[in-house]
Amino acid sequence: MATRNILSRAVLGCVPALLSLALASCAVDPAFDPKSPSRGPGQFVGRDAPLNEVFSGGVSPTPAPNPDPNPDGLCDADCHAYCESLDLQNPVDVALCPSIWGVGKATRPIDEVEACRRLYADLAGYFPSLYEIERSCVGQDLGEVARRIIRTQDYVDVQRRLWADRLRYNDLVVNVERIFDADDVVQKTYRGLLRYDEMVHVMSAHPVLTRRYDSAGDRVEALFVTFFGRPPFENERADMAKLYTLWVNGYFDHPVLGVRVPDAYIEHRCVDEEGRVDPATQGACTSILWGYYPVILEPTFRAVGNRTLSENLTREEWELLQTPGRILTTFEATWEHAAAEVLRQYLGYDLTELRNTVQKPLVEYLFAHHGDVRALHYAVVTSQIYLQSSKCSDEECDPDAPTERLLFGPLKQADAEVWLDSIARFGGEKMGRCDFRITNPREWIESSPWGFDLVANSRWSVSPDGSIDRRYVDVAQTLGGCPDNQVSSRFTAVSILNTATQEAFVGSLCNPWMREGRGVPVDRLIPDGTSPSTQIDAAGAEAIVEFQTRLFFARPATADERATAATAQGACGAFCTYEQFARAACYALLSSSEMLFY
Repeated sequence: MATRNILSRAVLGCVPALLSLALASCAVDPAFDPKSPSRGPGQFVGRDAPLNEVFSGGVSPTPAPNPDPNPDGLCDADCHAYCESLDLQNPVDVALCPSIWGVGKATRPIDEVEACRRLYADLAGYFPSLYEIERSCVGQDLGEVARRIIRTQDYVDVQRRLWADRLRYNDLVVNVERIFDADDVVQKTYRGLLRYDEMVHVMSAHPVLTRRYDSAGDRVEALFVTFFGRPPFENERADMAKLYTLWVNGYFDHPVLGVRVPDAYIEHRCVDEEGRVDPATQGACTSILWGYYPVILEPTFRAVGNRTLSENLTREEWELLQTPGRILTTFEATWEHAAAEVLRQYLGYDLTELRNTVQKPLVEYLFAHHGDVRALHYAVVTSQIYLQSSKCSDEECDPDAPTERLLFGPLKQADAEVWLDSIARFGGEKMGRCDFRITNPREWIESSPWGFDLVANSRWSVSPDGSIDRRYVDVAQTLGGCPDNQVSSRFTAVSILNTATQEAFVGSLCNPWMREGRGVPVDRLIPDGTSPSTQIDAAGAEAIVEFQTRLFFARPATADERATAATAQGACGAFCTYEQFARAACYALLSSSEMLFY
């Protein structure tokens, strides 16, 4: 198989030389770059400039409830007239007005700090400090803040991780070069260089999907569930499976990495012995449920044993193979599912189940922005239903009264990576990361020098002797993050094991036990101008809690928290130093639920 692959790669480079007779020999160029090993259909798609530089709508002033609503709680003609008078620009606000303000209800006000922290956690993937928020968010238009974050690599990385989970990357099942290529497609999409439907087209026939599943019917089901939001009906599954009948799973010996890798092949079916389309069998490769769509590839010199390795396919061949995605994106349900997924991502629940009227305005908004999926993200995070508080004091709200889900802000559990990245940023701790594109780094390191270079140029942290820093990934996987997508996938849970894992990790960073040489540098935990060895008093304890609360929770400490700090200083002992108190406070604050839920 290795010889076949080398020949198939070499032929493309050698044919021009053979035809011209100008060269005596032709060297084999494996075209493998460990820094950028992408090879696949993603190479043929993308633009040079984003589809949109700005997005319309944005944050509207909080609407006032209708002063004279229908007593029945239903939106009548007067209710709709009231909503129209508000002149709302955000498509989510427009869709929800008849369910909220038009019927006399009010959303829960939010302060800037809470809104900014939520935006950074959701869009950038980490909790900022109050000092960062005051510099980059407070006092600024939240729509502009959202636009600015959406343009960053942090935002793109959050979406890459999300799609790695959806497509279940695993380099024992799919060639790592194809995984890198799929990741490139996602990056192009969330930089605005690909329309959403173009991404669906590419992914519908991408080896990360076709190689992941063993049968044509399973590939159809994966496509429908991922991009349509439901499994296919039996007639849909049977018909579209004909478009996947060419795909087969196989392996080849990688000529550079030195290992046997899994990959997707095209087996040239529905052709006769001469390689031409066979009228007698072409129906087995043709979909007729949504029109007449044959997917038949005639073998060329690139085929070996009637099979063509997927990386050797041309742009035109990829476009034909992407017919399932082209069919799917003709249906409004595909676009509605995209809108529903974005709502679920930011709100933490399926808003479309509560109010299915919200999808149509969002889809129209997406079309108005040329299919740029970033527009959906912008619309949701600048909507009033997102920018409302999840908090309410007993004085403001009756804790026993039922609250409608639409009338308070999202409250979500942070993904393991968000929690870990935030804590590592606060402490300045440099730990290894996990790279969702390479789920089994040890296998590559042990395979060859090229395999070592592949891992060394990824997000994994590798020492010169080949050892991997697994502090980050071991904690993340216990908490449900960094899934290998082989025996586990992403999950979120609150359990004794999770709590123990989190407290042990926080303890290793804060070092409340004052073990020598352990924990983050103390100067990151105390205010400037204070000495860690100085004996602390009540004022110093309050200053430390104020400093750390601003650093970790992005807010000032409350009066109760400052009073608790003063009380804790008294319990710390007569010779308690700034460092001792700061490390204990760090452990207490970072172990709290405010670092896990937002």
